[in-house]
Amino acid sequence: MKKAWIFMWVILLSVAFVGCERWGGRLDNLDSDRPSDVGPEYGQKGNKGSTDLGSLYGDLYFILRTETGTPVYKNEFVQPLAYVNGLPFTYEKNGVLVQYVCAIDSEEGELIPNTFIDEFGVECKFPDDGNVYGPMEVEFGRTSIFRSPQKVLDQALEEAMSGLSEVEDISTLQVDFCGRLYGLRPDGTEKTIDSPRENMAIYQNLMEHEGYDGLIEICTRNGYQHLVQFFSTWQYNYLHCAAGCISGANDKTGTMNVNKLEYLNSFKNIIGINPIEDDLGKLYFNYSQFSYNRDCWKDVKIGFLVWNGSYNADPVAVFTVQQIFDLGIGGEFGYGEAPSFTTRSDNGWARYDNVGGFAQFADDCNQVLEYVHEDSNIVWVQ
Repeated sequence: MKKAWIFMWVILLSVAFVGCERWGGRLDNLDSDRPSDVGPEYGQKGNKGSTDLGSLYGDLYFILRTETGTPVYKNEFVQPLAYVNGLPFTYEKNGVLVQYVCAIDSEEGELIPNTFIDEFGVECKFPDDGNVYGPMEVEFGRTSIFRSPQKVLDQALEEAMSGLSEVEDISTLQVDFCGRLYGLRPDGTEKTIDSPRENMAIYQNLMEHEGYDGLIEICTRNGYQHLVQFFSTWQYNYLHCAAGCISGANDKTGTMNVNKLEYLNSFKNIIGINPIEDDLGKLYFNYSQFSYNRDCWKDVKIGFLVWNGSYNADPVAVFTVQQIFDLGIGGEFGYGEAPSFTTRSDNGWARYDNVGGFAQFADDCNQVLEYVHEDSNIVWVQ
């Protein structure tokens, strides 16, 4: 009988320890895997990221933000943007489209069902016209890797630098056609950082150090002196490199926008060295130094291997990305509808500076990657 009781206690203790490991030692909120450092969201006040672990993890909505990425609060609550059939629900003001916000309860911050705030600040019911109205959740796709324990990203960063060290001639190191780190091995084969996990890890390191110092430290520790030399002298703006990395971590058919970017930063508390502060004292990364000009795509060339139904080993027609996307060149060669640069900002217009510009550049990189990878007969011409 004594042995049976001992056996029962061993089983109970084993279950308890498994629970602690699975839920990070917290057994009071087993119905959620929400990270403790995620910032304010629908239904939560801006409390410097100290929202409860179990609160509304799936409800990371597109919310109203300033041009710097900080939330626009109402009664200390964030305001979910309103959508109709997945598109911004807007009105026109002084020739500009302005997106409505969903109505929230002033005491608890909960959504008021089927209600939005009109242009006069009045609560109104959504139209009953058969369309779907309401807030919209941000889709993270492969970038959800950022929710992993930090040791996963630390390992990925080590693997990324180890792989990049295979490029011995640093004169071949650069970013590729969609902003990912790229170089040539001694045998002429290509090395591209195309792993979502590795790209997210590099993104985190660049943003936390606001430059290449973190990568230099890792390469120094591992004896990659040629990479130390490269990152110490590389003149490429680290923010542009970071945007290419987060694009490379994203789904190829996905998009990037300000809300998605800010939520990803909140998962790992990425605020940089000189953060900005919102109205409630929460800190955010300062993107004020970022700027983006789509003319940069004049220097990136894309070629087509198939011409008039016949395959060619080398590209028959070569155009810049800007020509293909802005002028519509490409579709006329039998590759389907010509792609175009899109505006993925949360309110439907293109931005080229601050956090909106960063998200726009990352999204443009994403669209170029999707276009080239969509057809094996479309190639990057270096």
